[in-house]
Parts: sequence; C-alpha cells; structure tokens
Amino acid sequence: MGSGDLPVERLLVGVCGAAAILSLPSYLVTLRAELAAQIRVIMTKAATSMLQPSTVALLSDGVFVDERPALEKKPGHVELAGWCELFVVVPATANVLAQAAGGLAPDLLTTTVLASPRPVVFCPNVNAVMWNKPAVQRNVETLRADGHVVIHPELAPAYEVDTGETRDTWVVPAPDRLVGLLREVLRRPEFSGS
Repeated sequence: MGSGDLPVERLLVGVCGAAAILSLPSYLVTLRAELAAQIRVIMTKAATSMLQPSTVALLSDGVFVDERPALEKKPGHVELAGWCELFVVVPATANVLAQAAGGLAPDLLTTTVLASPRPVVFCPNVNAVMWNKPAVQRNVETLRADGHVVIHPELAPAYEVDTGETRDTWVVPAPDRLVGLLREVLRRPEFSGS
C-alpha cells in the first residue's frame, strides 16, 4: 500500500482557519513520520491568514491555496482529489463542515471535497457551544450519512482566540492519537484497496 511501513503513499490534508492551525506543524511532522510518504496541503484563505503557507511548505510536498489563474498550470481540485489515497481535513471548522454537508464548494478545499472519489475524513476543532448546536450536529450526521468520516473531537482545555481565555473546548486529538485513529479508519472496507 505505502512505502516502507507507512500505510499511505499519498495524503492530502485540508486546513481550515481554526486556532488549532497553530499546532499544524506538529501534525504534519507526525503524519509524515507515522502515516504517509507524501503530503500535499490545501489551505483555506482563513488558514493562510493564521499560518503562512511558506511555513507549511517546509513540512509538506506542496501547498495549494485559492488564487487567480496563474501562467503555469497547477493541480486543481479534480487532480488533487484523485492524487491522494487518503484525504483528511484537520482542523475542520464548523463552516467547512456545513459547506461540505450541503455540497457547497466556494473554494479550493470544499471543491476538492466535492470532487473526491473516496470518503473524506474530517477532524473538527469547534468551540463547545458551537459543537453542541443542533445545526452542527446535523451537518456531522449528514457527512457521515454521505459516507464521510468525522473523527469525534476530544474535550480539552484550549486557548480561545476570540475570548483570550483557556477553556474546555472540542479539539482535534493529539497528533499521535490522531494517527492511531486514522490507521483504524484505513482498515474500514471503504478505504481498503485505495
């Protein structure tokens, strides 16, 4: 399946503008060491305003952002979706969960989700009040009903940018734990043979 003892050759990571993006370098290092030989990253506009794509490029095999058409051809949503064996959105915001659940595709990340021939794995990082809203839970259930995977976030103390306080909130599992959960996902029938 992958090179060496890594289960995935090609991993596509979608990145949204949540506070958890500040930990993205740790996730990319762990994903490269324990899960995937090659990693490409799609960053939303909000994500690029919180973490420089040039920093992410140091830890990946390519970073793709929303931009005007360039003089040279770059991989687009269909090519990126077809390239990967596993597509993970980490961190996933409530906004992107809603767009994906509704089939909306206003940017490169959500267009790539829509173009994906395989299920996408979403790793939400959402404020506790927002996570408990019926609309967010409906979106999570819709994504699961559509065949996608939503990794349940873990309740843990985390810094909230908006309030400037540390509170219990729903966060992406720590990098090592996330890799273990993704390895379990890869054993599911819909992911075998990818």
